[in-house]
Amino acid sequence: MKKNNRLLTGLKHLGRKIRQNIQTIGDAFVVLIIALTVVGIFRFIIVDDGSKPKPIKETAPVEQTYETNEEAEPEPEYVPSGPGSTEETWSEQENECLSLNIYHESRSDSFAGRIAVADVTLNRVDSNLFPNTICEVVKQANMRTNWKGNVVPVRGMCHFSWFCDGLSDEPMELDAYEEAQIIAEMSLRGGWRGISEGATHYHATYVTPNWINDRGMVPVGRIGAHKFYRWH
Repeated sequence: MKKNNRLLTGLKHLGRKIRQNIQTIGDAFVVLIIALTVVGIFRFIIVDDGSKPKPIKETAPVEQTYETNEEAEPEPEYVPSGPGSTEETWSEQENECLSLNIYHESRSDSFAGRIAVADVTLNRVDSNLFPNTICEVVKQANMRTNWKGNVVPVRGMCHFSWFCDGLSDEPMELDAYEEAQIIAEMSLRGGWRGISEGATHYHATYVTPNWINDRGMVPVGRIGAHKFYRWH
């Protein structure tokens, strides 16, 4: 009976200790909650000043440009070759004069014969004994004034007979004239120069003009349908 009373008394004492410990833990937990709350409020007051964070303004990348003082070099200008080794620029009119001379003087001749006629024409331009331009060489003649007041060549008194034969100078055989234009263009660029060996005169093989006996007239040879001479 005494043992039971001591046991009951011990249990009551243990129960009081447990309640005290539980209350102490509960009080400590409450204090911790209050402390954390206070700290959070304090930090909010310090950090939050009522202003909103400013958005970050994005800027487009700046394109860099590089300046240079170097100037682009101009492209070289093309200049066609003229007679011999010199480089000259020939006008369309001079090209036409040479083409007409090749056409009218040798359109029925061989290819080499037509080249030789072009060569003689350009040899005269290079010579001090004849005019300085192709058209002046081709149209060299004794001139007169007709009843209309126009200056025209005297018939039969031209260096190249077709210019004063009284007939139209307009080419009628278009294929032959086109070939004459090609030969003229190539000759003006320096092609085939020297084929006549410096000849300044020629005549058809079926005629014998008086001028072949002139002093200083040297025979060169025959090319195609013409005989060629060099005049010193």
